[in-house]
Amino acid sequence: MLAVAVPAAAATHALSWKLLASGQATAESPQLEGVIAGSRTAAHRIVVRVPPAAAQTVLKLDYGRRVALGIFGDWGCRSKRVRISRIVRAGEALSVRLALEPLPPGVMECQALYPTFLLASLGRAELGRPLPTRIVVSFARA
Repeated sequence: MLAVAVPAAAATHALSWKLLASGQATAESPQLEGVIAGSRTAAHRIVVRVPPAAAQTVLKLDYGRRVALGIFGDWGCRSKRVRISRIVRAGEALSVRLALEPLPPGVMECQALYPTFLLASLGRAELGRPLPTRIVVSFARA
């Protein structure tokens, strides 16, 4: 009799996160993009795109316990209404779902588009090993 090992479907689980900073980025983002950093060295890919105060937050992170996540996009004036609504690990991918909060009644905002960012930290133990190799960022449907 021949036994064949069939890999189990990749486990999918929602993760908790802590928002570290948000605001205007210092570098352009040609498309919606996510960057994960599991060390101070890897954090360079995030640090070069954010203002110094946000960069220091990323560099001071305890990388033994936490992992940094940078989300970049051209939300401009809408950036104060963009939030992370869900982060899910599915195999080698990390799926980040963003939501755009509605404007309160009677409130207007500018229409300018410029590079912006969200920075979050994730628990290393909860995220699991190895770190995700692909990050998919999308907006939830309204």
